[in-house]
Amino acid sequence: MTPISTISTNDRLALFGFGLFETLLITTRGALFVDLHWERMYRGAQILGLKMPNQQEWLLTIQDFVRQFSQPEPFALRITLSGGTPATNLPSQLLLHQRSIPYTPEQYSSGIKLHLLTYPRNEQSPLSQIKSTNYLENLLAKEEAVSYDCEEGLWLNTQGYLAEGTMSNLFFVKNKTLYTPALTSGCLPGTRRQIILDLARSNNIFTKEGFYTLNDLSSADEVFMTNSLMGLMPVQSLNGCSFRVSLPHSKDSITRNLEHAYSNLIKEQ
Repeated sequence: MTPISTISTNDRLALFGFGLFETLLITTRGALFVDLHWERMYRGAQILGLKMPNQQEWLLTIQDFVRQFSQPEPFALRITLSGGTPATNLPSQLLLHQRSIPYTPEQYSSGIKLHLLTYPRNEQSPLSQIKSTNYLENLLAKEEAVSYDCEEGLWLNTQGYLAEGTMSNLFFVKNKTLYTPALTSGCLPGTRRQIILDLARSNNIFTKEGFYTLNDLSSADEVFMTNSLMGLMPVQSLNGCSFRVSLPHSKDSITRNLEHAYSNLIKEQ
């Protein structure tokens, strides 16, 4: 499957937003955590009935693209698997696109502001479990958050439980325990979500995945968001409710300790 830069107007990606994508962090060490990204796209492809390259071919495609791209690392690489058009035997295609990373040192130091979104995440939708290119709902939600001078929006699901950010997974710390919404709450199975849970357990931090309310979150000791580009991003507030943001490298902060463990893990890649 050869990557392309343009796509047929008959492709279901162009017509209906039918496809999958992954956003990878590229550093001097190459693409990070490629296995997790390939596995998630593969699961999504099975659900949508799409054919995609095997893991080795997928990785070589990424490596070839990165070698040809001169932007200084780190940067973001999006790889998209189009829906093709089965009715006309048009196969799925791979598209690759690079962009800069939007997060700033100030945000990691002081934390970002969250906005509680005005409409719920549908946890029963099949789209909640795949990284779909049908992303308009997320973009509109992010625009709503930005209109309230916030960097990210937070969804509740239709039952009123915490779900996820528009482009990130939610974590909070309370009484030395790390909490995150269960996947059945409507949140995407994020690659960094999985990594952070694994890091916490390996560092003897007790973790819980479940159904949590705004009251659970408002009484948290610390809150942070994760995705493949931001890693761990502290949260300073949600709709006027403030959260503690510890100084970088603080020894008594679970968020900062996990941030340190994550940085060390990246160095091992």
